[in-house]
Amino acid sequence: MQKNWSLKILNSFKKLSELDDDLKYIINKYNLPDSRKESNTFETLMRIIIGQQISRKAAESIYQKLREKKITTYKNFLNTDDKYLKNLGLSFRKIIYIKDLAKNIYEKKINLNEFKKSSSEVVYNSLIKIKGIGKWTINNYQLFVLEDCDAWPGGDLAVQEAIKSLKNLDVRPDENESNNIAEKWRPFRGSAALLLWHYYSKKND
Repeated sequence: MQKNWSLKILNSFKKLSELDDDLKYIINKYNLPDSRKESNTFETLMRIIIGQQISRKAAESIYQKLREKKITTYKNFLNTDDKYLKNLGLSFRKIIYIKDLAKNIYEKKINLNEFKKSSSEVVYNSLIKIKGIGKWTINNYQLFVLEDCDAWPGGDLAVQEAIKSLKNLDVRPDENESNNIAEKWRPFRGSAALLLWHYYSKKND
């Protein structure tokens, strides 16, 4: 079952099943996760920022309100009053973050289309300069937009919980421990994270 993944991602899943019997177990028991490929737009990065440190349900509610009001382009977001955005559910901090992203795109300080052919280091170093965009946001962008098979979100709690369960660990590994465990999955650590999220979701249904 391909689940609409690109050939690049599908091949990485195959390689991972050869590298690690536990990841092979996930694929055999739960099949592949559905594709979560996103478009390379301001809207996608905005959505990732909205999702920082809140539930997926809450983030989706805010995002849908912005869509209904047609505030999902960088120009429209820049031109919308902060108090109005706050009333739609965004914190003032996230408004600052998203407006800084929009400003960087508007002023052509970053070009999202160029990231498709850039190295992971170039993408990271370009985005990390923007307010509110940290490692977690960049990992998500690299994985779901650029399909970087090695973009590894070692600090993600769901990934850590999945590793704990899958590897029969007594305690949830921290980011450093998760990174060490993931070393054997290079250069497909991002794809391993997709499988771990899938496993975590299925185990907690």
